[in-house]
Amino acid sequence: MSIIKYVPNTLSITRIILAVGLIFVVPLSLPFFVLYTFGGITDMIDGPIARKFNVATPLGANLDGMADYIFATIAVVRVAPVLELTTLSVGIIIWALSLKAIGLIVGYINLKQLSLVHTFGNKTGAVLLLMFPLFQLVVDANIVVFFLGIYATLFLLEEVAINAVLPEPNRDIGGIRQALRFRREKLTANE
Repeated sequence: MSIIKYVPNTLSITRIILAVGLIFVVPLSLPFFVLYTFGGITDMIDGPIARKFNVATPLGANLDGMADYIFATIAVVRVAPVLELTTLSVGIIIWALSLKAIGLIVGYINLKQLSLVHTFGNKTGAVLLLMFPLFQLVVDANIVVFFLGIYATLFLLEEVAINAVLPEPNRDIGGIRQALRFRREKLTANE
């Protein structure tokens, strides 16, 4: 057995550990940015490594999704209080976290298991969220939160819809059109 098969899951677990580390450092300090950057790097490379070496598993996909959610939630909770955010910005953050939770609940109800899809919007949203601390250094944080909130709303509503229409778990659905096509194919095959 090659050690490479353990690398993607190890990277996801590392991201969870780095998220916990964010709790213990001063937000937006150098140690925070180091942990945050390494967490972002693990997010960008775990999936491609799993696919390239054909070691992707359902456990790994779930672990990756949960690591993303934990990392993003802790990062937002740590950074938000030190920024001078308006009530609207705080509401946008709560809205986005709530939409993510609704998507998870809908997926669990529909599919009887945790469903963390990896859509294009989800992936690009993760990159934008990763860049948030850098954006807020040059643009007012409230403006950044507003635009990230609009984008997050779009891709999280898509995620809710995908989890509602999928006939069976499929984490690599690229978007709602692909989910609907997958559903049609499954229904046609079952007739």
